[in-house]
Amino acid sequence: MEYKQGAERPSHAAGPALHKPAAKKKSTKGIIGVVIASVVLVALLAWSTIMVLGGIGANASINKDEYQAVFLTNGQVYFGKLQNATGDYLELTDIYYLQVDSEIQSGEEADAAATDSNVQLIKLGNELHGPQDEMQISAQQVLFWENLKPDSRVSEAINNYTEE
Repeated sequence: MEYKQGAERPSHAAGPALHKPAAKKKSTKGIIGVVIASVVLVALLAWSTIMVLGGIGANASINKDEYQAVFLTNGQVYFGKLQNATGDYLELTDIYYLQVDSEIQSGEEADAAATDSNVQLIKLGNELHGPQDEMQISAQQVLFWENLKPDSRVSEAINNYTEE
């Protein structure tokens, strides 16, 4: 094979300078994995912040100087000092509940008797099974709770009970 001046060299004769190794492509799988992990981390941090701040807000709204009413899904209402309003269970102490005593009657007499029924505030602890004056109430069973005014009829009845 002869080489003439100015003639092109065959490709197989090219020197090392002409053969560059193929550039490696950056792995997009690694970048996507980092992005997904970052998004998940940010979401977890946001969720935990919301849960913590929401919990602080719920507990901060408890008026520790007054009583609270806790309304349950079964229609029962308990009055007491709410210690914790967050998590899976609410803690209630110094507990009272209402007991309605009315005679069983029929017809119009029952309607009239319902308005004249004897409602009593009962202190928890004197029942047959002798419970302690503390309750852990499943948050799933709580419709809502609210602070009672110091001059509410229930608050006044509790104060009268404790003075006796």
